Amino acid sequence: QQAEELLARSIVHDDRALEMLTNHAESWTSEVRLTDRMMQLDSRATYSTDLRVRQADADLWLAMEGWHHNQEAVGLLMKRIEQDKQYRPSAYYFLGMEGARGIDSEHAFAVLRDRALKDPDPVVRQWAVEGLRFFKTDDALEVLFESFTHDSNYSVRDRAGCNLSDCGIFTHAQRMRLVPKLVALAEDRSLNSQMRNWVFMALQEITDVSLPADAAAWRTWYQQHGAEKTAEFEALPWYQVRGDQ
Repeated sequence: QQAEELLARSIVHDDRALEMLTNHAESWTSEVRLTDRMMQLDSRATYSTDLRVRQADADLWLAMEGWHHNQEAVGLLMKRIEQDKQYRPSAYYFLGMEGARGIDSEHAFAVLRDRALKDPDPVVRQWAVEGLRFFKTDDALEVLFESFTHDSNYSVRDRAGCNLSDCGIFTHAQRMRLVPKLVALAEDRSLNSQMRNWVFMALQEITDVSLPADAAAWRTWYQQHGAEKTAEFEALPWYQVRGDQ
């Protein structure tokens, strides 16, 4: 009940509740459960305008799944990946949360990047993509962009596109660096209709600008206002992003 209450208050921008939630999440490992209310709160926290709330929500997921923030947990996740095929997709997801918290980050990122781009199983690739959304790094965004543009499975592409444009723990300014690539992609006449729709959706979500689904219009906008919009985002607190609440 305490975890649910603090998460609910954090979602509506109660800084004291967020501080308490962040400080207590690790101590609740295996003591909190995924209740119906927690699931509802999670769906809101995932799209919070405050990246700190998104991070605290991820910490709660680790606690609910029984994973501490330490090297032992990462080692056990690696073993589950090797030995438990059924749990493997979940293991990649939680490995991303651990790595993003600074636990064996380079190794965790390398594993997720390799599986996101190379695993023959699209389910594994999709959950590796989901794990990458917690990493906060430009390198993670580049892998997501690669998956979005080149994966053979459209479910993987869909999730990669969502994570690079809206979900995850990336700042406004970080996402803005992908805009030139997305504009160039929109100009590619060989792009199919589904990808074209996703590209324009990503551009709107990243820039918070509403323009027609027209590559020329976006090219003109970026040339005239891209630097201004980037400066606007860089002036924001690092944790403030576009979101639902």
